[in-house]
Amino acid sequence: MFWVLVSTAAVLYSLYTWMTMKPKNFPPGPPYLPIIGSIPFIPRKHFYLSMDTLRKKYGPVVGLFTPDKAISVADPSTVLEVLRREEFQGRPDSLLLRERNFNKRLGIMFNDGPDWVEQRRFTLRHLKEFGFGKTSMERLVIEEIQELEKELENKTLQVSGLFNPSVINVLWSMMGGTRYKRDDPVLQNLLKTLTELFRSGVFLRFTDVFPFLLDFIPSIVDPEGTRHLDQFQEFMKKVIDQHEQASDEMEPTDFIGVYLKEMKKQSGGRSSFSDNMLISICLDLFSAGGESVGNTLGFATLYMALYPEVQEKVQKEIDRHLGRNQIPTLQDRSSLPYTEAVIMEIQRSNSIAPVAVPHRVTRDTELRGYFIPKNTLVFVSLWSLLQDESHWEDVNSFRPERFLDESGNIIKSEWFIPFGLGKRVCSGEAFARNTLFLFFTALMQKFTVTVPLGKSKPDTFPLSGFTTAPKPFEVTFTTR
Repeated sequence: MFWVLVSTAAVLYSLYTWMTMKPKNFPPGPPYLPIIGSIPFIPRKHFYLSMDTLRKKYGPVVGLFTPDKAISVADPSTVLEVLRREEFQGRPDSLLLRERNFNKRLGIMFNDGPDWVEQRRFTLRHLKEFGFGKTSMERLVIEEIQELEKELENKTLQVSGLFNPSVINVLWSMMGGTRYKRDDPVLQNLLKTLTELFRSGVFLRFTDVFPFLLDFIPSIVDPEGTRHLDQFQEFMKKVIDQHEQASDEMEPTDFIGVYLKEMKKQSGGRSSFSDNMLISICLDLFSAGGESVGNTLGFATLYMALYPEVQEKVQKEIDRHLGRNQIPTLQDRSSLPYTEAVIMEIQRSNSIAPVAVPHRVTRDTELRGYFIPKNTLVFVSLWSLLQDESHWEDVNSFRPERFLDESGNIIKSEWFIPFGLGKRVCSGEAFARNTLFLFFTALMQKFTVTVPLGKSKPDTFPLSGFTTAPKPFEVTFTTR
């Protein structure tokens, strides 16, 4: 009898939502069905390519139902407008996102409102103290580079995930004050957990449509995703406990220590600071910095092996300015414009975050003549600007020179926004840009990378997920 009532309620609910879900003058889009909306008509993997297909069919703004109201924006000029307009800067609220953050709205990536403003401002200000966007990070990167070089010398290696331990170590040194050996089980388990979370690429599940089913069919939740999330949270709780046991008289030496000190200062009243908020912020920072930088370095190695003439130009520029033994610093960036242009072209050619973290409309508004109601979910394609055929000459060619003027200086393009734009620009942008430059320059200074003899050229088409990654491939690192 119970399941009859549940089925009847589900049918009535679906009919009601299906008949009322599409507002007047809402953007055109693919068909939508009761309960599941447009989901069957949109491939989940490589969603940014589906967004481009929908744009060509329906126009600059595409209406979707997931089953809530949503729009897909993959027209470059419209993307820039959305990223700049205040009413498009909210974040969605769903069962999936709350589950990620202790069933609350926490962190700085999937949050908005006063708590988000306070936490983001505090996080970015204090991370800078520990090297997140300053030259003090160079010492941390140098340690990782020196250890990594020992692994690479004259070896043929599988590149997938090769750089992630080093990047995560740099990030974790700032956040948690600890550096692990690359093969340390704690670091390896953390990497595996984060990789599985990012590769899932799930934006919506059946239980987000009917959350009450969780009370009766808990197994419907992805057990692997839940397990990895639990593992990360347990790891962070242990780290927080260790910090709390340290003497209160000691000055904090990392971000977690500073955060806990601030939390104690604000205890006793209404405060957005908490252990769970801290754990959620750390997961956000790993998402924004660690995974993206490691995967970009993987793509960098791939493109250098595929384009040896570009690699040779980079090495000649580095040799002229640094020689073979002088360790690169961030001050060298202005003297290595071609190297910087190559990094930019790698990011343009294979965007690590082709779709921005979903936005939410905070009030009723209009976009390109269409009515967009409050709380509409907004998917924004950053890939559309980086791959716009009308803007980039020979868009499918790997050509770093597109970012250099006739004098060899870097050209800044409004269309080049691999980290997003506006209030919701990636929190890890400074960390990513600096770490990428230091690692890539040191790598090219010490090694020549080639496709192993007898091996076919690797494919540049990426793996899908919340962030993209290169498919597994091998290269030979030859010491110069």
